[in-house]
Amino acid sequence: MSPFRKRIFHLPAAIFLILLTLFLYHKNADELYERWTTALEALPEKPPANRTLGFGAVLVVSKEGSERRHALLQAANVTEIDMKIPKQPAWTNDEVDRFRNGQDKDVQRGSLLAWMGHLNVLKWFLASGLETALILEDDVDFDIRLRSVQIPLAASAARLLLPPVRQHSPFTSFGRKQHAQYWGDTSAWDLLYIGHCGDYFHPLTYDGLALKEGFSLEGLAHHVYTDPSLPTKEDLHPFTHSLMDVLNMTNHQRVFHRSKFPLCSFGYAVTRSAAKKLLEDLAPPRLTPEGPTAFDVALLHACVKGSVLPSPTQQEIRRYAPSYHHRKHDNTGLRCWTVNPELFHHMPGESQIARIGESLGHVIGIPPVDASGEEQVRIRNETSNIGCGFWSGAFAFDDDDHHERLEYLQKEVGRQGKCLKDG
Repeated sequence: MSPFRKRIFHLPAAIFLILLTLFLYHKNADELYERWTTALEALPEKPPANRTLGFGAVLVVSKEGSERRHALLQAANVTEIDMKIPKQPAWTNDEVDRFRNGQDKDVQRGSLLAWMGHLNVLKWFLASGLETALILEDDVDFDIRLRSVQIPLAASAARLLLPPVRQHSPFTSFGRKQHAQYWGDTSAWDLLYIGHCGDYFHPLTYDGLALKEGFSLEGLAHHVYTDPSLPTKEDLHPFTHSLMDVLNMTNHQRVFHRSKFPLCSFGYAVTRSAAKKLLEDLAPPRLTPEGPTAFDVALLHACVKGSVLPSPTQQEIRRYAPSYHHRKHDNTGLRCWTVNPELFHHMPGESQIARIGESLGHVIGIPPVDASGEEQVRIRNETSNIGCGFWSGAFAFDDDDHHERLEYLQKEVGRQGKCLKDG
């Protein structure tokens, strides 16, 4: 084929992608996802995700009056992501004591309040009737290309490993408005770690990864893909850099894999069945003598417990079809998957849990992940593992007179992915 004919052949696809991208940033973009089929998957560059990133909703755990909320909502405005903030109760001392359940564990009040906040959002999610939700803490940072590049690539990897039950578009609702398949078959997974402070396969030390056997993707359900928005390994958090080296990953590669030892809870997606399990059994509103002492640890325990549960990848479907999706398992753990490195990371600075603890006279140390990344964060002026994020304030706008600047930021930064920062 001549070069001239080759260019003519690709022109319709290029025009289609441009028009599709423009349309998908419109408020009614979901309609297109429900009508298009294989054309979307076949595109070499994925179209942007919808305004809820392919989930039923993006929910934020944020107490009333949180000083961190403003920056997150500005970032959401620039990237045109819809975020819902369920109202949090003003928790009383009696409610906190009931949650403590008579346990004398050295559990900080801030940690209990954070746990209660997450459970409150999970209850809101179940009451909403939605099929899935992405739950964020209000101190997360993310890349300006989250919606346009990162989420579409990660969701495509999820669909590859966890294909929809029916041979339809992953965006089709199958007659139920909220039963989208953008992140694959929702009966095949329980929890997706899209934001975390590391899934390092094993517990960490202050010196980093405890190198031993088990640092391998071999035998673990996974899919490696290229994400041009991911910083080079040299600019990743030191622990993440070490993990990528051990896993033989190259620059700009992410991997979607069954969770091994995920840490933190500031960006996870759940299905309805997973939310019910967390509320009723895996992370209930009371401490127990042998149970976890923080919500993120409860999630970790649930994922470790559920690691023995099969999650129907294409290989497993072939092995067990057609009865696979009707099999039931007694294990009450969760089938968890991790996007590694993460797409959300908490902004640098003191956490609310630490601030509450210090106000009560507790001495709060810096977690190993944060301590190890402090110097790099200062040099890069970016949140760990984020290429071009919002923490620096470069994309802030005046709330009183923001219309023109916000439109400019939405077009140049959010849609076109231009990192308009000094230096």
